[in-house]
Amino acid sequence: MAAIDNNIIQSLGAGSGIDTSGIVKQLVEIERAAPQQRIDDRKELTETQISDFGLLKSSLATLQSAVSTLSEKEGLYSKTASFTDSDALVPKELGTDVLPGTYNFVVNEVAQSQTLSSPTFSSILDPVGEGELTIRFGSWNDGATAFTEDLDSTAQTITIDSSNNTLKGLRDAINAGDFGVQASIVNDGSTFRLLLTAESGEQNQLEITVAESSGTPTNDDADGLSRFAFNDDDIPADGADTEHTQQMTQYQAGRDASFTINGLPINRSSNTVDDVVDGLTVELLQASPGETVTVTVSDDKTFAEQNVRDFVEAYNNFLDEVDSVFKYNEETEKEGSLKNDSLAKSVLSRMRTIIGSAIPGLSEGNYTALTNVGIRTNLDGSLTIKEEEFRNAFNDNFEDVQKLFGSHTSSTVSDINVNSFGSQTVPGSYDVVITTKPQKGYYAAQPLDAGVTFPFDTTGKTYTLELTVNGEVSGVITIPTDTTYNTEEEFAAAMQSVINSDSNLKAKGVSVTVNYDTDHFEILSSKYGANSVVSVSGASADSIVDLGMTIANGTNGVDVAGLVNGVAGFGLGNVLLPKLGQDAEGLTMLVGENATSGTVSFSRGFSGELDTLIDDFLKSSGLLSQREQVLEARLETFDEDQEALDRRISAYEERLIRQFIAMENILSGLNSSGSFLENLIDTLPFTAGND
Repeated sequence: MAAIDNNIIQSLGAGSGIDTSGIVKQLVEIERAAPQQRIDDRKELTETQISDFGLLKSSLATLQSAVSTLSEKEGLYSKTASFTDSDALVPKELGTDVLPGTYNFVVNEVAQSQTLSSPTFSSILDPVGEGELTIRFGSWNDGATAFTEDLDSTAQTITIDSSNNTLKGLRDAINAGDFGVQASIVNDGSTFRLLLTAESGEQNQLEITVAESSGTPTNDDADGLSRFAFNDDDIPADGADTEHTQQMTQYQAGRDASFTINGLPINRSSNTVDDVVDGLTVELLQASPGETVTVTVSDDKTFAEQNVRDFVEAYNNFLDEVDSVFKYNEETEKEGSLKNDSLAKSVLSRMRTIIGSAIPGLSEGNYTALTNVGIRTNLDGSLTIKEEEFRNAFNDNFEDVQKLFGSHTSSTVSDINVNSFGSQTVPGSYDVVITTKPQKGYYAAQPLDAGVTFPFDTTGKTYTLELTVNGEVSGVITIPTDTTYNTEEEFAAAMQSVINSDSNLKAKGVSVTVNYDTDHFEILSSKYGANSVVSVSGASADSIVDLGMTIANGTNGVDVAGLVNGVAGFGLGNVLLPKLGQDAEGLTMLVGENATSGTVSFSRGFSGELDTLIDDFLKSSGLLSQREQVLEARLETFDEDQEALDRRISAYEERLIRQFIAMENILSGLNSSGSFLENLIDTLPFTAGND
């Protein structure tokens, strides 16, 4: 018995060999294992979901690029052209708005620029005199003996003083003005000349008048600034006039291009012609009378077809890329992290809905869904093209294909047009009723004086005006006089030109139209609405008496008003906007002065619908970004859970250590008591050993 008691004490005591530290470590690991695994699993899943959402966003962005190609006008409305091989003309650009057709050109003359050359100088630093050169634009007759100013152009004044009184300084001053005249200095081998080149065209030719500074040489002196004059005025005998004759030499006159298109005669100032056929730019190379250059424009169906094929391929690639985030992975033996995520699954389901459904707003045409053009959805969600149906759709109904894939607006009347739409606009058709037509503000002069009849000689007259147009105040406007105006319309054109050339009004983007109505002139603002008005705040006596331009306020314009689907909209100028909160919100309609009612329709097309959906998912405030933020925040909670678990396990470990220390103390006490009892037993008579 004594041996058994000793063994127990030794096994439990400090010298028993019990690994107290190991026992505590194992107990702590057991306590930590389950909650730690839960934290690790949830953290791993969250990190995987963040990564997979990143993959989903990246794949969506790649798909959106293919969709955007169809959303852009060039993707579906590009044109191709074939043309006669010729040295006379070549097409340069084809816009998406050019109408398919055949255009026959005959180039009779190409445009050219007027060039003027100065007298000779021995050095580019030779003085040229001081004063002002005034350059006007217009046309010269044959022989350059009579000049007619272009009233739609603005005269330019070049000041030459002591800071730039050299041939080089004059060149630089003209070029710094940047008004369409190129100045250069040419060396003919021994001397230097100033060469001026105007822009091409008959109306861009130059008249140059000179005003010498006081004390500088006059035209009678070969060293003055008058050497650069080129005008049709005679110098009076006393030489006091500031106008000078033609000291410059004309080497080439300005000329318009002259050509025909489908038999229609046309003149243009430039050889680059971009305003005859909308969307078509041609370059005239040389005259070739009698030669017909045929340009045939057609829809680039092959390009559009390839863009649609590229989308189908991009969509199928997208499905392949994101497949792993949804399906079971046999290698890792794990389900995709987003398999049960409702947002991630909605990305696919909502795209499949657009792909498989009729496109909203398409109520006309043969095609309203992808299946109509031979694009089918397979069981796995991927797309397949039925080649025969697909090609027939592009060959036979290309306009309907364009409407299916691209955005489309239409109106039943020409005076109500949809200018733009918003992301919130619901596709569909909307009835528009105009209750108040838009009008421009205007000023109506009094009837012309009885003595003013046309042709009208304005010699000795002074016609000045000061206007306020749409709240913007003009400077003093001077209508050219000392000339004869053949018709009222010619005078109105001259008045319109100088008003629109006013620097104050031009700086504010304000312009007017001047008309003659029966017996009086009218100045009409180019702007619609209640804030549109033209008033005369100042006028010379001749303007008041002859032209009826009395100082008075004009008549304000009128803002458009109307109903959209029976609900009053908001009108500003000639722009009508539907009421906020209505399905048509976001539509911007331009309304003409004769509009009464009509129906407008709007569809984003397949590409617009899908692009809008993807953008909703991808934008910085979109659903996917919001979900990523939630997951990022969740990761922070796992750190907090980890800290809490670490604190709990640390406390648990400390409690175990204290308990084992207490046990050791008890065992130590028992060990001491055991030794005492053992010694006591050995001394008792009846337990003592036999000697």
